[in-house]
Amino acid sequence: MRILKPTITLLLFCSLALSGQAQQQDLQMWVSAGFRADLSRKIRFSIEEEARYFENISRLDKLNSDLTLDYELTNSLSCGVLYRLILNRNANGYYDLDHRFNLHLEYQHSVRAWSFGAELKAQKTFDQFSGLTDRFLPENYIRVKGELSRLLIDRKSEPFVSLELWYYLPQGQNAFIDQYRLTAGLKYKVDKTNRLSVFYRIQQEIQVKDPLFAHILGAGYTFVWN
Repeated sequence: MRILKPTITLLLFCSLALSGQAQQQDLQMWVSAGFRADLSRKIRFSIEEEARYFENISRLDKLNSDLTLDYELTNSLSCGVLYRLILNRNANGYYDLDHRFNLHLEYQHSVRAWSFGAELKAQKTFDQFSGLTDRFLPENYIRVKGELSRLLIDRKSEPFVSLELWYYLPQGQNAFIDQYRLTAGLKYKVDKTNRLSVFYRIQQEIQVKDPLFAHILGAGYTFVWN
């Protein structure tokens, strides 16, 4: 835990410094539960349900249902596809159904107890309907994420830090980075089938009107079947 305490302290310091520049701030909570299975030596299937609460954890913001299929290309490189069904609260307080599709490429490298991961995602979210063109118009992003973690002596606890950038590709406009996420947390392997995770995340919108700075508390559970 020696690596986790200074990391969280640094993260809290950064969040306080950056939040002073934000126009809006919010405390949120994200909780999830999932199931993961290895269909073969190279193919992995997972399903996850996630609930996100906002406005100081007083209201449900989103419900996400994920289906993911991953394929191991090499010992360090994998690729995959994701479909997400999103129950998304709109500005009027009602909930819309959105559809998201991801293609992702992930690299993982370990040296002794240390691990470094990098992930690239191409994302489309269909959440707008145009009566003029009679088709759904997607919201497009390229997302880049890096993560550093260390497995502790007990071989069960793994503190981590990560940074993710969201590169927005608007229709007919110049692309730009409109959001980042900085996260510190802990992954814990209870046994062969049960995994837990907790994290603290800061999420900052940039280069947008009336940007939001969110402090996010998160917890997750995954059942692993081999």
